[in-house]
Amino acid sequence: MLRKSKVDEFESFIAPYERGIYFTCLRILGHVQDAEDCAQDCILKAYRSFDSFRGDSEPSTWLYRIAYNCCIDHIKKRRGVISLDALIDDGVDFEDDNDDISPYLSLEESERKRLLIEALSELPYIFRFPVVLCDLRGIDYDKAAQIMDIPLGTLKSRLNRARKKLKNILIKNRELFLSSDSLIDEGREINEL
Repeated sequence: MLRKSKVDEFESFIAPYERGIYFTCLRILGHVQDAEDCAQDCILKAYRSFDSFRGDSEPSTWLYRIAYNCCIDHIKKRRGVISLDALIDDGVDFEDDNDDISPYLSLEESERKRLLIEALSELPYIFRFPVVLCDLRGIDYDKAAQIMDIPLGTLKSRLNRARKKLKNILIKNRELFLSSDSLIDEGREINEL
């Protein structure tokens, strides 16, 4: 019986996680090209150290830890603010593909996602990453703390603070959104008179 080559083994190992790694990087970095670069860098680093993976943790924990470090390195290099215009221009692709919903609901869902991305981009990365891991990727707290290499209490604290900040940002954006809607409604009333 022939033994699989390292490349074949790694491809089988990484395949279930590639999409998740990319979307995690995208939600952290906020730019498609940066996320693609980081995800590739993560996969390359994982391949280089594949032989040293002992299985002490789950593969996803190990891989998301590498992705986390790649994102931090990228942020340190860039030291800039996420460009929301670039995000919108790049036509961010989300994982959810639901063709069974009406165009109105689809538009509403797209707007919600855009507002969430915008709100996430306003968070410092130490708060952004716990939200991405726990709330968007669905990773449990223990595993997320392992990935970030921080105590569980620190993760919970950051997550709590991040959620409060996100809530305030979204409320502020909602108020701006509602105020523009009310202007439109007032304009309709004026035109109807």
